[in-house]
Amino acid sequence: MKRIIIIALFLGSVLPALAQEKPRLYTIASPFERYTYYLATARYTAAIPMGSFKDNYIDKASFQNASISIEWVLRNSPLSIGGEIGSTYFEKRVPRALYEGPDGTISAVQTRTVSQYPVELFANYHFLPRNSQVQPYVQVSAGASILDYTVYYGSLASQDQKVRFKYGVGVGSKFLFKKDGSVGLDVRVKYDATAYKYDYIDKGISSVNGSIGLFYRWW
Repeated sequence: MKRIIIIALFLGSVLPALAQEKPRLYTIASPFERYTYYLATARYTAAIPMGSFKDNYIDKASFQNASISIEWVLRNSPLSIGGEIGSTYFEKRVPRALYEGPDGTISAVQTRTVSQYPVELFANYHFLPRNSQVQPYVQVSAGASILDYTVYYGSLASQDQKVRFKYGVGVGSKFLFKKDGSVGLDVRVKYDATAYKYDYIDKGISSVNGSIGLFYRWW
């Protein structure tokens, strides 16, 4: 009887251990965790004018904006750095009125426009690990904007073209479609400002932008 009890106790302690899965000796981390990797983003943006730019020149939102960026995600760091080029366009039509021109008074419908082609460098600080499926971040950027300020009076136009300093601050988040994947979405809200003074614009061009981008990453 004692032998039976001893055998039963032995089997009861040994069999569950044998049934368990063999422990893994090691787990290889994702290449996106082990190496520096790169990220390209194509972005569509909606922009709302702010400040004196809105009060004095154009107060209508713009939906004709896009950009492309290349980002370098640093190894063993929450930081990434990169460059972004884009295109923005604001327009507003003012009802017909009388305007003083070089050839006298004219009656015309005024169309106010401003186009920008910004070229910027940026830095992102990420709050979660670099391979997290959700990656919130803050961003600072600075660069130059190629500007085209044009006001149309019917078929006549008053134009000014300049290159001016531009900067921005933003918050956003990347969302990977799958863990360790290469494709995802980037959602960002950003404040942009360009140092520019001419005609109706006396304190620069400023706006708040909301954008959504599709990115691809590789290492």
